[in-house]
Amino acid sequence: MSGTINHAALKQYAADFTSQVLADFYASKATINGQEILALTPIRQVNLGIISRIFDQWKADAQAFRSPYFDFEKEDVKNALQEFMNTVSRNIAIKQEDFHPLLLESTEDALMLLFGPADYFERKLREFPNFVFDKEGAQRIAKYTHIHAGVARNLALRLTDSGSEYVYVNQALTWLSKMLESGSLLDDRTPYIEQFSSVIPLNVQVIFPGDTRAADFTTPPKDSTGARPSGSFFDAALADTSQPMPGARPSSPVPEPAIAEFREQRNAPIPTSTGVNSLNSRFKVDIPTRSEEANYGSVPLKVDNILGSIALGQRFMFVNQLFNKNSDSFDEAIRELEQARSFEEARELMTNKFASKYFWDMNSDAVNDLMALVKRKFN
Repeated sequence: MSGTINHAALKQYAADFTSQVLADFYASKATINGQEILALTPIRQVNLGIISRIFDQWKADAQAFRSPYFDFEKEDVKNALQEFMNTVSRNIAIKQEDFHPLLLESTEDALMLLFGPADYFERKLREFPNFVFDKEGAQRIAKYTHIHAGVARNLALRLTDSGSEYVYVNQALTWLSKMLESGSLLDDRTPYIEQFSSVIPLNVQVIFPGDTRAADFTTPPKDSTGARPSGSFFDAALADTSQPMPGARPSSPVPEPAIAEFREQRNAPIPTSTGVNSLNSRFKVDIPTRSEEANYGSVPLKVDNILGSIALGQRFMFVNQLFNKNSDSFDEAIRELEQARSFEEARELMTNKFASKYFWDMNSDAVNDLMALVKRKFN
């Protein structure tokens, strides 16, 4: 990724973008609620950035509510406080003057992530308390990163595979540097540039001088906001982050779903919890646990090659569910796995490279079946 970010131009674009979005939304409304924030802009990273900032304030307010004169550890008090905070979270109402800095900062952050992922992730890592990158931090950075999500997920996987509860940020920075060397985990910028340009045309050459791609985009029509769902807002706010995202450097641009389609997905019924769970537990990312060979079942029969042991039905499943319906990508991945010198090396390819590149659910049947076949080669 050649070129240097023009920070003044980036800030100016973010200011113009923010002004346009605020003018459009607050022309007919006095406040914005949580569900409207999730669909405020076509750039999910911007919307997630706003939610992240509100969530941080929400947690700080909950902590500030505690008093040394009362027992906040009693079960009935904890439950009552949790219910109160959940009720508050379902009633987000932010006026324009208070919302402006949230949107502006989130827009600047999203643009920095898009055009300068190395600087962005380094800054995020250096902000961790006590210079420690732990599982909670890994979960958070993965949950709130949509652009270049493969990098965030790969950082989480590296921590998992280290077998440690935490590492110092220096180690995480080393992982980051190695991940970014090839650029294979970075998304194609084009779909995101188009999304920004749907609000305010984005001239890439101004913000990112030296870039060789198209300088700007015209403005497609915009949509209106959708309906507000039921249930606890912070319980369900990030449900949409599990939707498919643009792959790591696809051969052709794969745009985000249209805003209307995004809202249709968002307005689908959301299961409500019957118990009182801690907020943090509802915000956890499913990061694969450190894999042991026993996880993949008993596979007594050794195979000479992986490809020859894959049944036709399995091939269809792997191609469709794990490789974005691309047979060439599947074949190339199998070739790499065949060349691995050990099961651990093959497993690392699957968890560190393919899982991040194709956004695998490591608990899915397809992943488990492929892992079992790979194990048979090295059994």
